Amino acid sequence: MSESILTQVSSEERLSEDPKAPAATAMVAAAPAAATVEAPAAHNYWLRVHGYPSDLVREVVYYHDFVDLEDGRLPADPRRNLEVNDVIIYYADGPSIVYGVATVTGDVEGPFPDARLGERWTVPIRRDAMIRSVDKAPPAGTLEPPSGLHFLALVRDATYIRLPRQDGEYLVSQVKTRAGPQKAAE
Repeated sequence: MSESILTQVSSEERLSEDPKAPAATAMVAAAPAAATVEAPAAHNYWLRVHGYPSDLVREVVYYHDFVDLEDGRLPADPRRNLEVNDVIIYYADGPSIVYGVATVTGDVEGPFPDARLGERWTVPIRRDAMIRSVDKAPPAGTLEPPSGLHFLALVRDATYIRLPRQDGEYLVSQVKTRAGPQKAAE
């Protein structure tokens, strides 16, 4: 990063022909925030438990059961847990497979009244990868998360399981390497 700033300063100095003009290095040094590109906000990795695979067009939250794989129970309000740029890894408990990946693209909306369960929230997502054939998806029991902690112990007790970063990255790669070409969610 500093090398590109030095290159930029050098070219600006060459462009300035006015000897009374302030040095380009002083202008760049005075405005480091403008010269620095911020990295995207760090995100969390969530395992989302479903009974069977769904189409991943939208994410609807009905249940208030959020758990951290390392630290236990989390606040029940989805707005306190799911944030923009979080990655959701989809797990289907029926066939016991990991089958999809999506990214949260907006703020959690709701709660809205729901006739079945009282209230629900919606979460804008972008589907990043999906394995459409159950037999191509990695069976959960064969996965070896890098942290040594396995999410299977919690899938009957939680709908959203926050994973350690290295486990999330591992599961995303397991899905993406098996997923076929992706077409946009409709």
